[in-house]
Amino acid sequence: MADTTSRLDAIKEGIRKLANLAGVEQAEAARQLAAKLSADVDALAPEITAQPPAPPRPGKGPAITPLHGEIRCPVCALRSFTYQKGTMRESADAITGFEAFYHCLSCGHQAWHEAALD
Repeated sequence: MADTTSRLDAIKEGIRKLANLAGVEQAEAARQLAAKLSADVDALAPEITAQPPAPPRPGKGPAITPLHGEIRCPVCALRSFTYQKGTMRESADAITGFEAFYHCLSCGHQAWHEAALD
């Protein structure tokens, strides 16, 4: 938040310097515009520097585990594609409605795979 405040102050200072660079014939218009832009920045400052609401914490997910903790890896074809505990999530694409994250203990392949539930 302090970084945002300092950045807004730097913007206001830049606006002031830009107004001072205007020629004599446009100096008053430049100062008025600079004052308006600074007021706009001041009006936005509370919204920008306000602490954003905390995003909702995701639920723990279903308290279910896949029927098969270890299946055949799609890459190396060994039976070492292992379910990673606590990674179950809902999936609109899966027939069962859930998918789980698997990691192959042999070749290292990792992927989300449809969960066969008990």
